Amino acid sequence: MSNILDSVRDYLSPELLGEAANIYGENEAGIAKAIGSLAPTILAGLLEKSGDSHAIDNIFSTLRNFNPAILDNLGSLLGGGNLSHNDPKDDSGRLLSVIFGAKVPAITNAVASFSGIKQSSASSLLGLAGPLVMALLSKKISAEGLNASKLVGYLLSQRNTIISLLPAGVGSLLGMANAGHGNTNQGKASVGMGWIWSLLLLLGLGVAIIYFLNT
Repeated sequence: MSNILDSVRDYLSPELLGEAANIYGENEAGIAKAIGSLAPTILAGLLEKSGDSHAIDNIFSTLRNFNPAILDNLGSLLGGGNLSHNDPKDDSGRLLSVIFGAKVPAITNAVASFSGIKQSSASSLLGLAGPLVMALLSKKISAEGLNASKLVGYLLSQRNTIISLLPAGVGSLLGMANAGHGNTNQGKASVGMGWIWSLLLLLGLGVAIIYFLNT
């Protein structure tokens, strides 16, 4: 089964990143890192709602009716102003309000800190990342005839990957169990314990040498 986050990365062309960097006054690496953390954050928000059947039915309906044609013109999502009467950023904004509620500022602040861009830029990039994720899920629903239950199953199958890419602190904000500390801290625990085991091994070896020398 395809990985939704791989699909997100496929649409982050150098041209799109360069245009976003120019509009928001950021560097391309920071823009890529921000979108690369906003996408799993949105997916984690969907996962957090997966146990609420009423919420997930409403979310599924929104995704199923979202027009994936925006994937052909993602650059139009950059900057301000409405694209049309049915602006996909409006649909995305309503969905993100359902998923995150009042947590949006804290989430964009975490993304900004992680990616090294301004919080205002991270907030603006939600207008790109939101419709991008929604369009990909809408396309998946249509192509494979998914219902709400199967969509949840699809997302749950990628839960570990999604959580591993969350910026530090976002998992806690979303109230997700076993979310760890985000991808800024991965590996620190294992590195921290590694030297302790090495020290214990050396001490044990030293005791063994002393024992044999004295026998």
